[in-house]
Amino acid sequence: MALNKTAFSKRAEQLKRYEDSETNRESVVPKNPNERKVRFSAGCIFLAACAAGDKDEVLNMLNSGGADIDTANVDGLTALHQGRRENDYF
Repeated sequence: MALNKTAFSKRAEQLKRYEDSETNRESVVPKNPNERKVRFSAGCIFLAACAAGDKDEVLNMLNSGGADIDTANVDGLTALHQGRRENDYF
């Protein structure tokens, strides 16, 4: 019977900690599933589009002013160098 009381007291402690936790204070209203969870910088998007050979996205970003052509990856390659290196599109 002592083991059973110990289990109940430990569970009561867990519930008390949960009541006081930040997790318990989170909104119960569901979040918008269409809302982006991760936001990438324009430079990251531009690098990815160039590396993938996504000409439409690259042209869209260049024409809208949303791309910095001097954006470089960790190896120092600019987005346009990376696109040319990975694909024969540029």
